[in-house]
Amino acid sequence: MTARVLRPLVLVLAAGAVAAGCAPKMRLDPSPGFAVTADLARADALVARGCYNCLQDALAIYERLSATGAAPAAGPRAIDVLLLLALRERELGLGDGQARARASALAARQPVPFDVGVYLDIADAQAWHASGVSRERIDESMQPLRKLALSWQAWRTQLLPGVPADLLRATYLLSLDCSAGGLVRDAGLRPWQLPDGTPPLLRFRAAICPTSLDGDALRGLLEADPAFAEIHLFLGERALAQGTLLTAERHLLEALAAIPALAAARLTLGHICLAMEDIEAALDAYHRVNAAVPGQRDAMLGEVKSLSYLGRHEEAVAILDDMERLGTWYMGDVYYWRAWNRHRLRQYDAANDDVLASRTRLPMDGQVDKLAGFIALARNEVPRAEAEFRAAVTHVEGRGGSDCEATYYLGSTQVMQRKWADAAPNFEKAGPCYESASQALVRRKDMIAGSELPEARKARLLAAKDREIAGARLQEARSYFNAAAAHFNRGETGAARPFAERAATHPDLAPQARALLESIDQAAKGKRH
Repeated sequence: MTARVLRPLVLVLAAGAVAAGCAPKMRLDPSPGFAVTADLARADALVARGCYNCLQDALAIYERLSATGAAPAAGPRAIDVLLLLALRERELGLGDGQARARASALAARQPVPFDVGVYLDIADAQAWHASGVSRERIDESMQPLRKLALSWQAWRTQLLPGVPADLLRATYLLSLDCSAGGLVRDAGLRPWQLPDGTPPLLRFRAAICPTSLDGDALRGLLEADPAFAEIHLFLGERALAQGTLLTAERHLLEALAAIPALAAARLTLGHICLAMEDIEAALDAYHRVNAAVPGQRDAMLGEVKSLSYLGRHEEAVAILDDMERLGTWYMGDVYYWRAWNRHRLRQYDAANDDVLASRTRLPMDGQVDKLAGFIALARNEVPRAEAEFRAAVTHVEGRGGSDCEATYYLGSTQVMQRKWADAAPNFEKAGPCYESASQALVRRKDMIAGSELPEARKARLLAAKDREIAGARLQEARSYFNAAAAHFNRGETGAARPFAERAATHPDLAPQARALLESIDQAAKGKRH
């Protein structure tokens, strides 16, 4: 195969020599009009800038000039840009392969020996940005990746002549060295390094290699050219990984303002809104991704969670049914969340089937165990519920965590069976767990209060935190009251008193706790007499 040489797209790179065996350059009209020359130069400069919208604008110019016949070079250059966009589509999870398909179709209409096969092969072997495409699209990359392992050296040999003067070759060489980096190093080769003075297009491609993402280089490119809006996607994802949610949100909104179709940015924005418990905003983000990218499992699951938290259980189940039909991916989560929603719809038998199906795929997941416990309680299977909640506590604590709810309900199922000695320690453990949870919620509330969020949004989130804090403190008091009651029922009045006194400090539990304290006092007097 002979790889076609790219006509120089950038004036500063125009001095590259043609490699032996490559297709000859097409001759330009020796006397194009001034306007045509200016348009070609403008398009070349846009390509050198390299931002996604820059490439789209350059493509529009080349296609217009090609359609009018004003510039013979415009048609091949349009193919070059489509090949660059084929890479960018994968880098951003955008376009679903349209640029690659168009490049292939247009190249097939060119006179022999016009050949772009090596570029198409390398583009096919590039990983998709998973947040922006369906799992099926990702799965399609498996065969090209196997081809990469066998053919990367031949592809690299074809690309090297003319680099760095040939911008297309250089961009594809960078992509190949990134995707086959381990193979390159194992072969004793050194990945190609950017020379000084290379245009932003190449510097961007070098900076986004997933194994060595260069945040500083990306920030520098963005500062030099704010039109490079897709950089905000990478910076936003990095900020999210570092836990700086508001910074991540700002970056993603900037990316979407410039590239509204950027599903990867919208999906990540949904994750941020869900983490911030801005459920309506999360639902909107996930739903828009699902409308644009059918089969995007993360967005489907995000929409399910949002609908679940909003109490829209039947809508959530409908999406989960679709996910089950699609199969393969996230099936443990599919059955868990369908069980969760069916439990709330009081469809207990169907919920039980789902939670058992979830367990076969998530056998050590404490949340699955806990949900199984609630479903068993709803089915009046109290001994089974006790076993499920015990498994939940064991699995969560085995990973170094704690689950206040699982511990509390383990004690509750033991109370139902009058296992006072077993129940008391679990309630004693649940009380401090809920106390720690409420303290964490207070810290989270303080962070929200001190943030730069819009006031209306801040007020909504603060109100939600107040409700969560109140709920955790009530559960703390209930835990102490139940611990006291369990000890009292065993006749351990001395052990019961401090827990009853702690429960009495909560206004909702105070009447019950004071009554229990009176009973403790009477029992103590009876013992003395």
